[in-house]
Amino acid sequence: MNELLVSEDLELKPLRHIQLEMAEVFADLAELFGNPPSIGSIYGLLFASTEPMSMEEIVNILDISVGSASQGLRRLTELEAISSVKAEGQRVTRYTAKLEMRHYVSIFLYQQLLPKLERSSVRIAALQNTIPKLSPKSGGILKGRLEQAAKWHRLAKTLLPMVRGFIRG
Repeated sequence: MNELLVSEDLELKPLRHIQLEMAEVFADLAELFGNPPSIGSIYGLLFASTEPMSMEEIVNILDISVGSASQGLRRLTELEAISSVKAEGQRVTRYTAKLEMRHYVSIFLYQQLLPKLERSSVRIAALQNTIPKLSPKSGGILKGRLEQAAKWHRLAKTLLPMVRGFIRG
């Protein structure tokens, strides 16, 4: 057997292990931030890959559907977390992870976090309007708690621009 092939086979197993573990790490992070785990898995796989990968390779390694892979790659491209590479003379598009996460985090803050904060602020304000319908004891307790939640939301909205500025450097 060719020594080069044996060497590649020996390297493939630990490489695949690292790729799959990183896929799990990023899947957990994606889920933590309200994204489908498949998006994190795809990013994690590309992050731990030494060469750009095709969608077919991603599907096979992660054992996900073509639809999940296509949707995940599209979303990661929109977030500018990955880039596509098309080699001259090849029809297959390959993908690679961008290692600079500043832009991705900034987009996440303004596309994901801020709209959720806005929606929950509106909900908290609506809940504050129901306080008069409660008993004095319950109303007093929940009024204070809703005021605290509203305060946290205002603080988060105040801090977001500072966080964005810090991330940009």
